[in-house]
Amino acid sequence: MFGERYFATRQRLTEVVSGVRELGEKTEADVGNLSAEGDFLKGLQSPFLFVVCGEVNAGKSTLVNGLFGEELCKVNVLPETEKVHWYRWAKEAKTINTTPTLEERYRPVDFLQDFNIVDTPGTNSVVPGHQPITERFLPVADLLLFVFPVSNPWGAATWQFISRLPEEQLQNVAFVLQQADLRSDEDLAVILEHMRTLAEQKTGARPEVFPVSGRMAMEAKRAQPFSSKLWEKSGYPALEAFISKRVSGNPERRRVLQDVRDSTQVALRRIEENIEKRTARLDSDQRFLRELENEVDGRREGQAKILSERLSGLGEVFLKQGTQAVDNLSSRMSIPQSFLSLFQQESLPTQIEKGLIEAVKEAVQETASQDGSKLVQNCRAHWATVEPRIKRNLQVQTPDFDKDTESLSGTSERFVRRLGRSSKQAVAHLKLRGTLDMQMESRRAILRRYMVAVLCALISAGVFGGLNLSFLPWAAIAVALLLLIAAGIYAGKSRELLCQSFTERIEDLRQPFADSLASDYKEGVREFYVEYGGLFEIVRRRIAEQKLLLKPQLERWNDLFLELKAIEQEI
Repeated sequence: MFGERYFATRQRLTEVVSGVRELGEKTEADVGNLSAEGDFLKGLQSPFLFVVCGEVNAGKSTLVNGLFGEELCKVNVLPETEKVHWYRWAKEAKTINTTPTLEERYRPVDFLQDFNIVDTPGTNSVVPGHQPITERFLPVADLLLFVFPVSNPWGAATWQFISRLPEEQLQNVAFVLQQADLRSDEDLAVILEHMRTLAEQKTGARPEVFPVSGRMAMEAKRAQPFSSKLWEKSGYPALEAFISKRVSGNPERRRVLQDVRDSTQVALRRIEENIEKRTARLDSDQRFLRELENEVDGRREGQAKILSERLSGLGEVFLKQGTQAVDNLSSRMSIPQSFLSLFQQESLPTQIEKGLIEAVKEAVQETASQDGSKLVQNCRAHWATVEPRIKRNLQVQTPDFDKDTESLSGTSERFVRRLGRSSKQAVAHLKLRGTLDMQMESRRAILRRYMVAVLCALISAGVFGGLNLSFLPWAAIAVALLLLIAAGIYAGKSRELLCQSFTERIEDLRQPFADSLASDYKEGVREFYVEYGGLFEIVRRRIAEQKLLLKPQLERWNDLFLELKAIEQEI
């Protein structure tokens, strides 16, 4: 359909006006003549008026039907149009005889919402009253289509009618040569040139003449699928392009668009002012909430700063428990126990690690419990300073700290359990048992060799004694005793070295152990302040509700503003 650009712009502007009107109601802003009670948009929505003129049976009805693809006007070889027919849109078809010579025909055809058609009976009609009524529509017509039959485009009545048109109406005139398919291209070229020359003589300007075939246009639109080839051959594309240009460039219509745009812009400014006022009312509450949040953030950051000290303390807990584990290891690696362990499966590394894990867990949980209590006291002290300020600034009932922070006790318990669980995992990941197991296995291997040598010496003493060799048995026993003494000395020294190595490893792993608890400790502290932040829910809810109402309105205002600016570029 022609004029798509104009109608798209008009539709966008209409939607913006509707959006501005709705937003004005929500923001309680005065939108002026855009209000629902006014009829400001009637000028914007008024349809274009096309008046079709020409002699009787010139093909006017066929032209109209081809333009809109509808059997709107009856077509007959005999003069069909006895009255002036004004085609308008309505939900139901009806016909009203306004005067004996004017008939208003309402049809539920979509294009009639944007275009009204006046089909005249003919410039050479002898029916009284036709010409006065036809001339009544000419001053308000957006486009005058003068239709000439290809069989006789020289009808004097039509050309005389054209010559009497005022200059301002001539700007809206289009000449159409109907039934062009009945002539060859050479004949059409001659006819068109004569029409342009005659038009220039009558109007003072050399117009463009559009040769068309309404019959071919209707056949093209009725074809399934649409016949592009037949449509091009009908000559209608050039005529539609001309009409589209006139529709989109109509100065009166564009002035209406601009007037509506200007009024919409004024209404948007008023809405913006109301939104700014409402925003200003929230500023004090927002600043107050920001102060409270900054204070809570400051306290949380303060806890983060002492995190390194607390983690160092947890490292000391690990070192202390590790030292006790070394003492336990040393006591269970005495010389007699070392020799006895050679005749049974060694489980000491596992026992040492298990004991260390449990001891570290208990010690860390005790430290975490103390820290949790301090965090609760910290929050309580801060609330004592915040509560009177909330009452003074917002005039709202504040929550009770002890009643509404019962969840902090649960947070404290989770904090203790979290660090206890993390400490167990941290000790297990240090792989102390593997290292200790390797060192003790190496020690046991050497002690086994000593014991094998002692046993071999004793066996030799028995063999020598059985052979009644008086000196050699005593010598073998002496060797066995010396080896046993050497084994005892090695067992003692190796125990010292192993315990020393284990102590050094405990010291080396103190900081890695503390670092492995950092994320859980920090997360636990964060949870305390998250729970504590729930006390500010009244403040947050009040401001959030206002923001929730204001945010979509601001977004809608921005969308409407940008859309209006885009429409302004098109206008």
